[in-house]
Amino acid sequence: MRLEYTQNLKLEQRLAQSPQMIQAMQILQLTTPELLDRIEAELEDNPFLETEGTPGEGDNEEKTENENDDDLDLGDMADLTNLLEGAPSSGSGTGSGDQDYDALSNVAAPDGHSEESILSEMRTQDEPAEIVRDAELLFRFLDHRGFLPDGLEEVAEVTGVPLPRLQASLLRMRAVSHPALGAADLRECFLLQLDAMPEEHYVARKILVDYFDDLLANRIPQIAKAEELTLDEVRHAIEVLALFDSRPLHEFDEDQTGAIMPDVLMAELPDGNYQVTLIRDGLPEVRLTAKAREALDQAKGDKRLHAFLMKKIERARWFLDAVQQRRETLLRISRELARKQGGYLSYGPERMQPLKMQDVADAVGVHLSTVSRAIRGKYAQTPQGILALKSFFSGGQRSSRGGARSRVAIQERIREIIGAEDKAHPLSDEEVVKILRERDGTRVARRTVTKYRQAMSIPSSTMRRSY
Repeated sequence: MRLEYTQNLKLEQRLAQSPQMIQAMQILQLTTPELLDRIEAELEDNPFLETEGTPGEGDNEEKTENENDDDLDLGDMADLTNLLEGAPSSGSGTGSGDQDYDALSNVAAPDGHSEESILSEMRTQDEPAEIVRDAELLFRFLDHRGFLPDGLEEVAEVTGVPLPRLQASLLRMRAVSHPALGAADLRECFLLQLDAMPEEHYVARKILVDYFDDLLANRIPQIAKAEELTLDEVRHAIEVLALFDSRPLHEFDEDQTGAIMPDVLMAELPDGNYQVTLIRDGLPEVRLTAKAREALDQAKGDKRLHAFLMKKIERARWFLDAVQQRRETLLRISRELARKQGGYLSYGPERMQPLKMQDVADAVGVHLSTVSRAIRGKYAQTPQGILALKSFFSGGQRSSRGGARSRVAIQERIREIIGAEDKAHPLSDEEVVKILRERDGTRVARRTVTKYRQAMSIPSSTMRRSY
């Protein structure tokens, strides 16, 4: 047997991220409560970070001048030396492997499945960087159940990402997590799980496709009679469906009971423009302690101790830079949102303009994924109340009068049309389509009106009829 060695060239696209970049991305997508927890964890772990306004700090300024050791909460240099027990040993210097470990040492491991665990699993399987970035975008549009209620088409329209790419990314997300992740509704959620089963269940599929409303209303005899089945056959199919999850993300569902803390204040000025400021109530001002340089000078005689302290100081600077970058990015994006959606802020949803994330990314000069991270879980205090930043984005339709109307504006118009109808003779979806076309110049399909009506929990014309 002879072994042959060959050399091959391979061209591939990989996403190389430095520890600083990873930390900046993680902090950018933190909500205000999450950022507060992260700051507290960093303050506890890193003695070279401190906050302004710490209780007793102002009273002890003169005392701190003469008590340098206490400022670091580390005692004397002997205590500093003891820190090396937990420091990674590194021969003559600090290797890149140690830097990578040090930058991520404070990142908690996820409990079971989570957004980050799914994305990490995709990265470990060497998925293309483009697919992983698209998966991050899709997570921004999932509701707390794991559904995409507006469908992939709406995500493609808002983000500007081609629909085939989003479909490919969603398939990979399902492969590493749950087969029904990103379903449009409960029916599709069950159908996707049925597709994932090794054997076919014809009756269960037939019920989901043709008799789903009857199933929800528990009209089992009617289903059996319509399909010429026995009650036992229908019950067996329902037992199969009972095994399925109705919430693909139930195992890591977020707590929806907490109070909303706005991150941004959008206040209208006399000239009609908006002033955008960050709300930093409750967030401490973190800074590098003034004694960091002194500690380094005292440790110059011990190369290993000096290197360890340098890494601590370097990580403190990374953290401060990441927090500052988060503030600047969030402020720039929020200002652009206020500029683009001034009508929405002043007059309500009916004046919302179609807006894609890519448009904001181009205006601010960042990547599309940066916008999606920055708006994650963030809210703005506006004249229209507290609004999620992601609600500023919407797909839309061009009108025959040369303008454009957002999806939200069309929904509000549909609500207005139905609200003014004769309850004894309610309007059908086809009639609503005709009114939108003739009065507003907005061309939408009947199925689109049906979809928007259902999204607003407005019943059909039959159910709305008043006798």
